[in-house]
Amino acid sequence: MSSAVADLPRGGPALTALLLAVDARGLGGAMLEHPLHEPARAFSLLVQRVLPQGAPLRRVPSSVTPDRLYGGVDLAATLSTGRIVAERGVLAAADGGVIVVPMAERLSIAARTALCEVLDHAEVQVARDGINEQHAARICAVIMDESVDEELVHDALRDRLAFVVRMSGSAADALLEETDDRDLASWERQTRDARHRLMSVSVDESWIVAICETADAFGIDSVRAPLMALRCARAHAALHGRLMLVEADAEMAAALVLAPRATRLPPPPDEPANENEPPGEPPPSPPENTPPSPPPLPPEPPDAESDDDAPMPPSSNTDVLREAVTSALPPGLLAQLLEKVNGGTMQGRVGAEKQNMMRGRPRGARTGLPRGGARLHLLETLRAAAPWQRARLAQAAAPSAPSSPSHTRPRINIRREDFRIRRFIEKTGTTVLFVVDASGSSALNRLSEAKGAVEMLLAESYARRDRVSLIAFRGQGTELLLPPTRALARAKKVLAALPGGGGTPLAHAIDAALEQALSAKRAGSAPLVVMLTDGRANIARDGAPGRPGAERDALLASARFAQQSIPAMFVDTSARGEPVARRVAEAMRARYVLLPAANAKALGGLVRTAMNMAEGGDRA
Repeated sequence: MSSAVADLPRGGPALTALLLAVDARGLGGAMLEHPLHEPARAFSLLVQRVLPQGAPLRRVPSSVTPDRLYGGVDLAATLSTGRIVAERGVLAAADGGVIVVPMAERLSIAARTALCEVLDHAEVQVARDGINEQHAARICAVIMDESVDEELVHDALRDRLAFVVRMSGSAADALLEETDDRDLASWERQTRDARHRLMSVSVDESWIVAICETADAFGIDSVRAPLMALRCARAHAALHGRLMLVEADAEMAAALVLAPRATRLPPPPDEPANENEPPGEPPPSPPENTPPSPPPLPPEPPDAESDDDAPMPPSSNTDVLREAVTSALPPGLLAQLLEKVNGGTMQGRVGAEKQNMMRGRPRGARTGLPRGGARLHLLETLRAAAPWQRARLAQAAAPSAPSSPSHTRPRINIRREDFRIRRFIEKTGTTVLFVVDASGSSALNRLSEAKGAVEMLLAESYARRDRVSLIAFRGQGTELLLPPTRALARAKKVLAALPGGGGTPLAHAIDAALEQALSAKRAGSAPLVVMLTDGRANIARDGAPGRPGAERDALLASARFAQQSIPAMFVDTSARGEPVARRVAEAMRARYVLLPAANAKALGGLVRTAMNMAEGGDRA
């Protein structure tokens, strides 16, 4: 082995960067999982350094707009010259270089679509505002996945990137050690030679079959994955000075490209190929007094047609690549795949996105007037008016136009249709309002159930963007014990100090729940009301005792609650179910649940189910 080849990294992020520099167009780029600042910066700079000289590097924020990516009207030049001047977008400006996108899980749909189009076609087409241009955009994308829980980078973008680089402690330290105070001239020269050698690398057909069989064995259903694995193997061979793909190249490609995409483990060799087919059972023993069967005939030689239809065992090349993928699986992913094999599932939920005119993440602009709290987007307004300035100013200077003093003539003519207002996208969380009946002798049990459910939900509230509130009702009215919060310690303290006893003012409780739910809705959250009561209302709205009046007021309050279409769940904690409780739940249009012996786990599961149903209804 030559000293130049021995100088190459044997794996890890450094080798990934060199492979990207050899075939950036075919490999697309890399996604860095939960990267630290210094290792991510070192990786991006290494890719830029070993690309052809003069390769640009552009950092794109997750809030980037499609106009900035594609390009459009150069506002300053257009206003100064009086004619449309096109501006190149970030993608065209990064042609031949690197695009770095931090927090890629927060990209808008339009920005994500623009990146996917460029990775597919390596060009940008701009056709808007009187501009019709086409620019080359051969980019290498470095996408940073800084997501939490289920807020992941979209599959469409992940599928177009060959590599997933896990910036764990050891890998990050190794990258910094390899690039710190190092003369990269040798790597630059080797990647330059590999780019010239890449198209001459030949591949035996058996390796193509092995890569496809390995991808299928690990449940990789994307067509791009085996294609990029093959490109990675050819780039690895070219980087090491080979003109023929060998086993080491295929193994490295399988470990780098296929292993991060695995969704299952292949069956052991002794198991049938069809996982749904039950294991074979021994043949039943023949009944007594049955004549022995004749000896079996010798097997006939199979013909050519039956050979074609028979399943072929995995080739030796496929076995090699399977072992390479299995050994490259990180412990976390391997545990998840084993969990799937054992029947486990991974579930989660994040808040749904909704448009907002006043708060949230910026998502460009749209046509509209700046009123009702909407904010004017000045630059987009000027950009919309810029292409029409020459015609409008000429029309204003025409003899037929109304005369006006020259000093009052505007230098920029902006009309009503030019106005653009800012558009925001915000993630909606859920506010769960527990309305707990603290009256009577059984209040202690219901409060302990509510306490356990609140604690369970608060433990997940940060990632799920949920808040929990607690309202107790007893005696003559209700009390807001816990405003919407994620503070678990505060919730425990408030619940522990809550006394019980007294009457059941159910109408007051429904009114208070409606007021708090509407307040949460105005704050941008999706409310869910969970009532825990036995339904035995005995205090009317005016404070008078008596069941008939209290039940009548509760039904009237329930009808008012139903008009607001707020999701609710009515948990009847009585021993056998109260007819009044069922009628109140129906009037509220709430889900009625009879749970006389509820525990915290059961109640928490019911609340999560109701939250998911409510979220699905909002999307529908």
